[in-house]
Amino acid sequence: MNFRRWVVFTFLIHVLVVAIDKGGGIILYLLCANQPDQHGGAGIIASLPFIIGAVANLGFATALVYFVRRGQFSAQTCFQTAMSVAAVWGSFVAGLAAVVTLYALPWLRDDWLFDPWLVAPFCLVVPLLLVSSYANSTQLATDRVKDYGLVHLVTSLAFLPAFFVLFFWLGGDVSAGHVPMAVAWGRLISTAIVALLALWLVRKVVKVRLGLDREFLREGILYGWKANLTSTLTYLNHRIDLLVVGALFVPAAALTATLVGAAKLEATAKLVLEQVAFYSMAVTWAELVWHFPEAMRDLFFSKVAGSSHEQARRLTPVLSRLGLLLSVVGAVGIVFVIDPVMGTITYLAKGSSDVWYADWSPAVTTALWVLVPGTAAYTVSKVLQADLAARNHLQTCVNAQVIVLVTMLGLDFVFVPEYGAVGAAAASTIAYVLSTFYSLWVYGRQTGVRLDECLVVRGADFRYVAEIVSAVLGKLRRKRS
Repeated sequence: MNFRRWVVFTFLIHVLVVAIDKGGGIILYLLCANQPDQHGGAGIIASLPFIIGAVANLGFATALVYFVRRGQFSAQTCFQTAMSVAAVWGSFVAGLAAVVTLYALPWLRDDWLFDPWLVAPFCLVVPLLLVSSYANSTQLATDRVKDYGLVHLVTSLAFLPAFFVLFFWLGGDVSAGHVPMAVAWGRLISTAIVALLALWLVRKVVKVRLGLDREFLREGILYGWKANLTSTLTYLNHRIDLLVVGALFVPAAALTATLVGAAKLEATAKLVLEQVAFYSMAVTWAELVWHFPEAMRDLFFSKVAGSSHEQARRLTPVLSRLGLLLSVVGAVGIVFVIDPVMGTITYLAKGSSDVWYADWSPAVTTALWVLVPGTAAYTVSKVLQADLAARNHLQTCVNAQVIVLVTMLGLDFVFVPEYGAVGAAAASTIAYVLSTFYSLWVYGRQTGVRLDECLVVRGADFRYVAEIVSAVLGKLRRKRS
C-alpha cells in the first residue's frame, strides 16, 4: 500500500463527502428553519439506523481488514462468512429493533407511540448497512482504495435525491411531519443502492456468495467484539446526546404553565425537540474538526495492521500532532464563521436572516463555544485509538470510550435538565478531554513515546506533508505527459 499517495486521495474523497453531507444538513435546516422541532425529530430518526447498525456490526468489518492484512485468512473466506452474518444476524437485529420500538417502549411509557411506517425503514436498513460495510471493508483489505472511497462518496450522494423524491411524494409539508418520514425512507432507499454498488465493485476481488468458515467466524467474533464495542461506544458517544437532550431537558415552567392536558404535552415536546435541533446543529459544526482523523481512520488502521511496531511508532505521533493542529485552527475558525455563514444562507433562501439570529443562533453558538475545545482535543484520541486497535490493544480503546460515555451521561443528568443543548455540550467537552488524557497516558506507556511527541508540531511534520503533496503532483504531471 502506497500510504502517502492514498492519504491524499482518501482525504479528498472525504472532503467531498463532508461537503455533500453538510450541504444536505443545511437544506434540512432551511426546510425546518421555522419549525426547529421537526429538525430535531428528523435528527433522531437519521441517527437511529446507524446506532442500531453499530450495535449489530459485531466488529466483523474491522476483523475482516485485520485478518486479511495479516494474511491469516483469505479475502474470499472472510467476505462470504461476513455476508452470511449480515443476512442472518442483520435480519434478526432488525426484527428485534422493530419489536422493541413498537411494543416494548410504549409499554414503558404511554406517550412513546411510534408510527409503524416510520419504524419499518430504520429497522430494514440494518442488514443493508452490514452488507455495504462488510463488502467495502473487503475492498480496503485488498488495497482497492479507489473503489472503497467511491462507495463512501455514493453513500452521501444517494441520500439527498432519495429524500427529496419521498418528501415531495408525501406532499412536501413540514408541519405534517413529512421531513422525518422522508428521512427514514430516503435512508433505506439510498442504503440499498450503496449495498448493491459495494457488491458490484467487490466482485472484482472475491466471488459474491454466502458461506461459513467456522474458524474465521470464531476468530472474527473474538477479535471483533471489542472492536465492535469500541465502535458502538464511539457512535453512542457522538450521537446519544441527541436522545439524552430529548429525554432530560425540562423546559422552563413559565413557558407551559398556562397550558394543561394535551396542549401542554404538545408544547413541551415542541420545546424539547427544539433543543435537540439546536444541539444537533452545534454538533454538526463542532465535528468538522474531526474530518482529518476520520478521513484517515480506516486507511491508517489498515496501514498499521500491516506494519511493524517501529514503523507505526514513527508514523502515529506525526498524524496525531498534525491532526491536533488542524483541529485547533479549524475550531477557532468555526466559532467565528457560523453566524455569518448561516445568517447569509438563511437570508439567501428566505429573504431574511431573522429566523437564524432570533431562534437558532443564541443556543447554537453558545453550545458551539462550549463544545469545540472538547472536539479539538479528542482528535488526538481518535488517531491513537486507531493505532492501538490495529496492534490488537482493543481493551484500551474500549476503556477510552467507556470514560467518555460514563462521564458524559453522568454530567448530562447534572447539566441537561436546566441548560439543554449547552449543558450537553459541556458534558461532552469534559468527557472528551478526560478520554484524550487517558489515551495519551496509555499510548505513551505502551510505546515509550513522550506526551509532547503526540501534541507539539515539529518542522519535520511540514516537510512530511510537503513530500506527500510533491509526490502526488509529480504523479499527476507524469500522467499528463
